[in-house]
Amino acid sequence: MPINTKLIRTSNVFRFTKQTKLLSMPIFSSLNSFLRRHKKKLIVTATLTFSAYFLVNQFIIKKLKNFQNSLRQELFVKEQIKRRFVQTQNDCYLTILALLPVLTQPIINHLPIELITQALKLKKTNSNPTPQEISDSLLTTDNLTMHQNTNDSSDLSHYMSLSKTELWKLLKIKTLTRTLTLMYSISGLLLLTRLQLNILARRSYLESAIILAGGKVNDTETSQDYFIEQSYLSLSWWLLNKGWLKISDLVEKVVTEKFNTINARTELSINKFDDLLCEMVNELSTNHNQEILNAIFPISYDNLIESLLNTNSELIKELDIEDSIMLKLINETTYLVSNEAFGDILINMVDSCKSTLIENLLLSLDPENAYTNQEKVIDISNIKQFKLANLLAQLSIQCGVLCDNNNLMNDTFSNELSGNIYMNNLNEIESLDEFSASIYSNFE
Repeated sequence: MPINTKLIRTSNVFRFTKQTKLLSMPIFSSLNSFLRRHKKKLIVTATLTFSAYFLVNQFIIKKLKNFQNSLRQELFVKEQIKRRFVQTQNDCYLTILALLPVLTQPIINHLPIELITQALKLKKTNSNPTPQEISDSLLTTDNLTMHQNTNDSSDLSHYMSLSKTELWKLLKIKTLTRTLTLMYSISGLLLLTRLQLNILARRSYLESAIILAGGKVNDTETSQDYFIEQSYLSLSWWLLNKGWLKISDLVEKVVTEKFNTINARTELSINKFDDLLCEMVNELSTNHNQEILNAIFPISYDNLIESLLNTNSELIKELDIEDSIMLKLINETTYLVSNEAFGDILINMVDSCKSTLIENLLLSLDPENAYTNQEKVIDISNIKQFKLANLLAQLSIQCGVLCDNNNLMNDTFSNELSGNIYMNNLNEIESLDEFSASIYSNFE
């Protein structure tokens, strides 16, 4: 009889399912019993585990977000400071260019080498030279040009009353004095303006930071602060009107001592002339440093009062208020100007002007050796020498370059400058930028 395989298979499945149910019942029963016995413990454990996970997760996420926000804010602040710093230095450069004629024109008028040159030329045409007088053929050089000036005929008649020897001696002293006075005065004005504008930029940044942090700045105080800040900047009046004259007097004494025995016909190499300039700069920095600093900013109380009387006399009362903004600005500036670092940077700037001057003298008088490799041993006997009169003529031209304020950016997106090479080199001195940047670390 055939076996019904389908029936057998169905029977086996039924039997297996029945056995499985019988086996699973004790397992579910015991698990259910376990859950009932440890219900509270399991709930507490689950609650604590979930709470711990939630708290830790939230804490870490919050910390991470705070860190990201802090990092983002720090980068933003640094970028803002960098932008403000760069903009401040550019503003300073443009400010100096604007003030350059105000500073240099009185110096040029006070040391009228063009008028002395004119007197020498007139004497050349109206009289015959004597053996005792200096050869006036030196006046025919193309380098000794006469510039336009506003001196009246009475000044010229005064110089015409002097002998040619006296005029040459006077021309020597006044030309060298004008050159060094311009170097010191322009360097001092640039350094002082950098100091003042960076102090004010730092204050402005702090106010912006307060606003960004959710704080408020009183509009009335801001308006008053602006007036005080402009008055503070006007303290450069001292250098522009009084200080340069004091510097000129100091320089002229040193020049007279150093060049007393050197006449216009004396032949000097450019290297020797550079050494003489270095000796005079060293003399001024060693023995007259404090006097020069006093000429740059009104450090003494009397000079400060005189400056305020001639700029904003109503602010003199601010000097008697202990916490006044004006007094804080003046005190900080006085401290930094009196600091040794300020004097060192000023010397670096004067040295930069002097180096530029020597390079230009080489290019004008000795172009063949202007690009000589410095490592090459040069035969001393072949070094060219020039009469001091020729050097003085070139100094007159270089003073004109030093006073030039027609110096603009070649390109809006470029830092390359053209025009006054002296100002360009001064503006690129690394220690000057470092000094300007250090001001931002001096928070009130």
